[in-house]
Amino acid sequence: MSDENVISEIEAPVIEQITNQNLLLGKPIPAIDRLKLFSPDDYEVFVQEWLYGYLKNQYQRVRRSGGAGDKGRDVIAYIKYSTNNADLIWDNYQCKHYDKPLMPSKIWVELGKLCFYTYRQDFTIPNKYLFVSPQGVGSSLGDLLQNPDQLKKDLIKNWDKYCKKEITRGQDIELNGSFEHYVRNFDFSIVGYMETLEIIEQHQQTRYHIPRFGGGLTKARPINIVPPTEINEKEMNYVNKLLDAYSDHAKELIDTLEKLKDHSKLFNHLHRQREHFYLAESLHKFERDTLPAGINAFNELKDEIFDGVIDIVESDFKDGFERVKKVTQEARKLEITSNLLVSVLQSADRSGICHHLANEDKIDWV
Repeated sequence: MSDENVISEIEAPVIEQITNQNLLLGKPIPAIDRLKLFSPDDYEVFVQEWLYGYLKNQYQRVRRSGGAGDKGRDVIAYIKYSTNNADLIWDNYQCKHYDKPLMPSKIWVELGKLCFYTYRQDFTIPNKYLFVSPQGVGSSLGDLLQNPDQLKKDLIKNWDKYCKKEITRGQDIELNGSFEHYVRNFDFSIVGYMETLEIIEQHQQTRYHIPRFGGGLTKARPINIVPPTEINEKEMNYVNKLLDAYSDHAKELIDTLEKLKDHSKLFNHLHRQREHFYLAESLHKFERDTLPAGINAFNELKDEIFDGVIDIVESDFKDGFERVKKVTQEARKLEITSNLLVSVLQSADRSGICHHLANEDKIDWV
């Protein structure tokens, strides 16, 4: 058979259904696979994000102490924090970043450090000592961690090979005397592990997941904030500017809601604008609850809308009310594609942001 015939018999590859996002950005990498690409430092930061973002009600403080001299403590989560070391109640999350599931041979030195430094009273015994690894825990270690007595026996059996020369530089830590007695009486039931998928699932519910893994906003926006019946002090500036625009349109002074009620069209317009203002406020709150501090997606959205409407704001209109309508209509038409909030952005958010800009004295209607 000729080479040409061999080639002609090869079937064409079947391409799975793809989205426009796939075309632009490539196929998303699942979080569990992306974790395996993290550096050890990035993985520790990821664990810190998870603890701080998801379990912050359980812990008073979360501190990352990985690196040389950490004495076997990578990420420390304080159930009770105190300057008095004896009063501390804490959990230790030991990060082990390997290209394979975690095996017993990789943990003996860490358990040796736990025993040695608590024996020496460098720190108190943690409430829990949990291993976390992007590749998870192998079956042999998983079984061993379910059996504290066997874990202790195997640690003692492997002490000379894995712990004696590795716990602290330049010093052999012998397992004998009072220290051996301490190890043999140590409660290894505090030692366990966290499943990788469980950590990812919980990390997804924090403000740190999207900046860390991408994929866009998947969390649904909460129910919109309903405007209070009475105008709030924080909205008085944009409301007064609308009253000025209504006065300009009606050719009479309208400086109170009572006067505005005589103009049903204008009164209904104010009601809608207040709904839009609070809709944008709920978008701002959604950003604060969903994304880490410093992202500033809402402020960037305001800047983008300002740049898109300012020329219209500064154009000539027969009155301020016409300017309000034209500017808010134009804001709804703006093409916004790069902002992190675009996937949850509603049309009326844009009108509401115009009133946020007015409230901040960045635009005027009259």
